[in-house]
Amino acid sequence: MHESLDKMKKIKALINNGKGIRYTLSEVYKILGNPIIIHDRDHNALACPEDIVTDDPIWSFLITDKLKYDRIHGKLLDKDGITVGAATIVACHKPFEDDILELHEAVCDALSIELCQDNFYTDYGQAYLESLVSRLIEGGIEGNEFYYTAQVDSIYTDLGNNLYLAVMDIPKCTTDTQLEYFRDLFKRTQPAYKYFIYTPYILMIAGTNDSTFNVKKDLRKLSKIFSEHHIHVGVSGRFENLFKLQRYYIEAVDALNAGLKSGSRQRIFLHVNNTDA
Repeated sequence: MHESLDKMKKIKALINNGKGIRYTLSEVYKILGNPIIIHDRDHNALACPEDIVTDDPIWSFLITDKLKYDRIHGKLLDKDGITVGAATIVACHKPFEDDILELHEAVCDALSIELCQDNFYTDYGQAYLESLVSRLIEGGIEGNEFYYTAQVDSIYTDLGNNLYLAVMDIPKCTTDTQLEYFRDLFKRTQPAYKYFIYTPYILMIAGTNDSTFNVKKDLRKLSKIFSEHHIHVGVSGRFENLFKLQRYYIEAVDALNAGLKSGSRQRIFLHVNNTDA
């Protein structure tokens, strides 16, 4: 018991150490006696201690039924609450002891706090989610929904059950660099929703638990930006399942194109079956 408390004290002392991710991983290695690896949700290694096991890559469980070592995974969040990836400890030097779950949770807390101070991981988290949204729209996840459940849940965070997808058409913005400016502007102006670049558009996923949610009224915080920059918006029908995002992207684009074709002076166009006007 005393040894476990001593380990926990040493791990908590690593919080806000300011010495970086690799230092923290190396110190955890010394404390727990087994290496810990940070990897993304696709199991690509992002960081590890210097003296790390090399004969059993952590992503090997994707291609084999039998693992050489036991391992424990824990989610890591950046300052935006995005799941950047996971911290996995591998029992390659000694078996896990009874206190490992509690200690590993403390390690993940310390690493998440450290990640919040690192712009690389914040940018990485945003880029990963945008890649995930792209795959949802393009059908790249179809048939693998179970595997991607945890990743897609990262998008749901802080959104309600009633979801809408808005496609924002910004004139003369054709590159990701140009679109990043408006994505970040929308985030600052209406931070309750999620924004992604899907060239040539910016996508907004809005959500609420309020069944009387009104799309046009709720977008009023952004209406000034829409007018100043001649932005037009197409909005899908209401949905709940992000794995069906491809369908609702098509609805939003259809609404946008129909609105532009009509010559209407409106900025926001709803899908024809969207009654939430």
